[in-house]
Amino acid sequence: MEKLKEMELEILIAIRNNETIDSNQFYQLFETRWPYYRECVSILLHRGLFVNADFRDMPGLKKYELTKQGNMRISQLLSERSHAVHVKLAHLRRSKNIESSHRTYSSFSLFAFFAHFSGRFKRHQAH
Repeated sequence: MEKLKEMELEILIAIRNNETIDSNQFYQLFETRWPYYRECVSILLHRGLFVNADFRDMPGLKKYELTKQGNMRISQLLSERSHAVHVKLAHLRRSKNIESSHRTYSSFSLFAFFAHFSGRFKRHQAH
């Protein structure tokens, strides 16, 4: 998954999972990484994936809240990530099976070689 998509997913999930954090304090979730995430947050806000909404119990305080588009984007990004993981696992399994079959074939070939030529090297016993 591209780095930008990873950041996008991380931001959207942080918004979804931290509904009680004031939007002015949101940056603290990212600690020292905030300078890298700030621009991405602005882009996502501009794209309408979340809004700066009022807290119900505390008028005047704002929080980030996902829109329907934001929730759909999380699903899309998670689906892409899941697909990428499945592709990578399939590739690793295929590589492992090829490696295993080469090992098995090599072992079988070696066994066949010795079985075929072992008769030539047997000691002949005198009768």
